[in-house]
Amino acid sequence: MQPDARQGGPGPAPGRGAAGRERRAPRVLALHLPDLPLQRIRRSLDSAACGGRPPEDERHGPARRPVAVLGEGRVSCCDAEARAAGVRPGMAAAEALGACGRLEMVPLDPAGDRAALRALAEALLALAPAVEVSPPDALLLDASAAHVVAGPAAGRPGADPAELAERALAARALALAGEMGYAARAAVADGRAPARALAAQAARAEGSLRWVPPGAARKALAPLPLAALGLSPAVAGRLAEVGVADAGGLARLPEGTLAHRFGPEGVRAARLARGEDASPLVPYQPETLPAEGVELEAPAEAAEPLLFVLKRLADRVAARLAGRGLGATRLKLVLGLDPRGEERVEVPLAQPTAAVARWLGPLKEHLFSLRLPAAVVALRLVAVEVAPVAAEQLAFGDRPEALAALEGVLARLAVRLGDGALFAAEPVERYRPESAYRTVPFRPDPRRPGPGVPEVPEGVASRPTRLLPAPELVVAEGEGGRLTSLRVGGRERAVLAFQGPERLAGEWWWERFARDYYRVRLEGLGDCWIYRDGADGRLYLHGFFD
Repeated sequence: MQPDARQGGPGPAPGRGAAGRERRAPRVLALHLPDLPLQRIRRSLDSAACGGRPPEDERHGPARRPVAVLGEGRVSCCDAEARAAGVRPGMAAAEALGACGRLEMVPLDPAGDRAALRALAEALLALAPAVEVSPPDALLLDASAAHVVAGPAAGRPGADPAELAERALAARALALAGEMGYAARAAVADGRAPARALAAQAARAEGSLRWVPPGAARKALAPLPLAALGLSPAVAGRLAEVGVADAGGLARLPEGTLAHRFGPEGVRAARLARGEDASPLVPYQPETLPAEGVELEAPAEAAEPLLFVLKRLADRVAARLAGRGLGATRLKLVLGLDPRGEERVEVPLAQPTAAVARWLGPLKEHLFSLRLPAAVVALRLVAVEVAPVAAEQLAFGDRPEALAALEGVLARLAVRLGDGALFAAEPVERYRPESAYRTVPFRPDPRRPGPGVPEVPEGVASRPTRLLPAPELVVAEGEGGRLTSLRVGGRERAVLAFQGPERLAGEWWWERFARDYYRVRLEGLGDCWIYRDGADGRLYLHGFFD
């Protein structure tokens, strides 16, 4: 029976598929996050530090207490400050507290650690076609498309293009993990389990990256201790009794002897020690929209100190959206209040985007417009509405900075006038002009070539850019049957040009109408849309061609 691929077990036979055909191990980039529970806690504390709080206080010493994570009553991991005070992994809680009276003990949270891995995997989807979440502290990336990330650097003369490409992918992944608030170690090798084991044992002196050439996994794994192969302490102890101290020694033992003396666990470990793992990655598929939150170290009573925290949350949400090729069209900011309650703010965006710079303007406008009844103790940012963002090729003359400026203006108007005050008119199939549109959210069109009115296709009648709320009666004046002027709003205006008519009629099933429309250029008003009503024969001003 083949072990579950999610647990990293190799297949039923080394390098062979179900039909017995030779199957090559995939090239895998493994990211190991050492002490993930502690990193997650520290990440939250770093984000919570707002308002320019100094790292130390002259009267009370360090502002932060040493931290240790407890699992089943014992220290699972601890930070440098706790180690300096004498705390060590494996200590009982009482012993650790005795060594450091200021120690802050946080219970182990496997669910929180898995959520952190999934969030980071979501962001890493921007770099690899598939990312596997490998609890408790690793992520596995498909390195087969590394050349796409590396770009032209992979083609430099005198170097192996595949190695350069995979190193570039690892560097990008480590940098992205750092931007998300995590320190990681990386390894690139053949197979899921070998790459994960090598990443977990990667030395800091190697620049957090271990690259293994194709076919060299067994040699790279040989010096690793038996614990790196995932063996239980009991089996590792029995192997040590017979003189097997590392992966290289285990790889030399015959498989039949291992199966007889150490069972399936020994066989799996020996295959890993030989670098035999052709199992495919299990891709992670995000099922929810990204959200990031933080609890503040101290209540914030003004909006300014919240902006720093909000920027960090926005960076992380945007990175997760970008990994999925999505952009936010609406954000939700939830402010937790002291001592209870919350304030929720919906922030619409002019365009689907994962660019944080375009989020911060609207977020800032909404944040500074709030009148909070109490101090803020927590923030949470959620992308509640998203849309795919297609890559666009800029042409000569395109000005993306102008679009960003327009979005900033729209955000300020939406805050000050209300979300529904900004809309665009979308045509619908109706005969009556004042009913031939519906309101939709306004979205600037980045493909518009310029600020002018878009060209009307040939054979389609032009329509005014503005319609009056209600048609306004006008009086025609002329001599000898020739129209020379129109009286509009009590003022006579000369007719400079005249075009038409265009007959619009219909809707007998609702309210029948018949109108003859003219495009008339009037002195001081420009081009106007005027019609003669078939029911009473009078003229009405209906709109303007701006």
